[in-house]
Amino acid sequence: MKDIRAGVKKIFREDKAFIAMMVGLFLMGGLLVFHTLIHFKAGGTTMYIGYSDIGEFSGGDWLSLWSSGGYRTGGWMEMAVFPIMGVVLGVLHNLFAIQVYNRRGRGYAVAMVFLSMMVAAGAFVLLMRLLGEI
Repeated sequence: MKDIRAGVKKIFREDKAFIAMMVGLFLMGGLLVFHTLIHFKAGGTTMYIGYSDIGEFSGGDWLSLWSSGGYRTGGWMEMAVFPIMGVVLGVLHNLFAIQVYNRRGRGYAVAMVFLSMMVAAGAFVLLMRLLGEI
C-alpha cells in the first residue's frame, strides 16, 4: 500500500496528463457500472444477453453459419459481468497502471491505460447494443 501511495505522489508531481488519463479510465468504469445498474432489470426472467456472428453454430453445415448469429436469451445474472467489469477497469487497472508506471515507465503505463479505455468503450457499445439503444 505504501508503494502505491508513493507511486501516486510521484505521478501527481511529474505527470498530470497521465493522472488525467487515469481519471478518465475511472470515470469510464463508473459510467459502465452506473449505466448497467440503471438499465438492466434484475426481476425479469429472461433478457437478451448475447450477440454473435457465429452464434450457436455446431459445425457440419456451413450454410447454417449465415442464419445462426444474433441475440439469444438468458438470465439477468449473465448481465452482472458489466458492472463487475466496470469496477475492475476503473479501480484495479488504475492500481495496476501505477505499478507499471513505477516499474516500466510512462510509455508502458500510458499504453495500458489507453487499451483499458478502449476495452471500456467497447464494453459500453456492446452493452448499448444488447439493451437495444443503438
